[in-house]
Amino acid sequence: MVNILPQDSLKTVRHFYRSRAVVAGSLVASACGAVALLALLSAYTVINTVPASLEGFPEVKLPASSGEDREEVVRAQILLKEFEPLASSASSSMEFIGAALLARPAGVLVQNIHITRGTSATLVLAGTAPSRDDINAYRISLSKDPHFKSVSVPIGILAGAKDDRFTVTLTGDF
Repeated sequence: MVNILPQDSLKTVRHFYRSRAVVAGSLVASACGAVALLALLSAYTVINTVPASLEGFPEVKLPASSGEDREEVVRAQILLKEFEPLASSASSSMEFIGAALLARPAGVLVQNIHITRGTSATLVLAGTAPSRDDINAYRISLSKDPHFKSVSVPIGILAGAKDDRFTVTLTGDF
């Protein structure tokens, strides 16, 4: 096949398409930069406005824990007393959280608490325990507590399918 364009015209056409590709690439890069700027600007706004709203709260002083169970209970009670004024509704959930934390056997650590209020109120506790027997003992002590209507633990946790992590779902009138 023979190219019917002369060399000078061929260079001009190639230069045109190369310039077009550079312009398209720079427009794509500019659009990505604008999206990144918007994401960073919103993150910057959130970071700078949150500390200003938290300035009025007192600093919580906790006793140093040496790992003994009694100290953990005292520490949990101090935390409950400190967070009690922060409850935002007429019916406080602190009583139920306190009952759930005080029912823990030795060695069971609760690391996350999630509360859902409403007609089907739930309290989900997540944490770690040395063995599945400790998790089962925690489940039994919670089911005997009159604060909670039902206590459920996934069967895989009690069967030993997972490591030392657990979740307990409690229902009641929170």
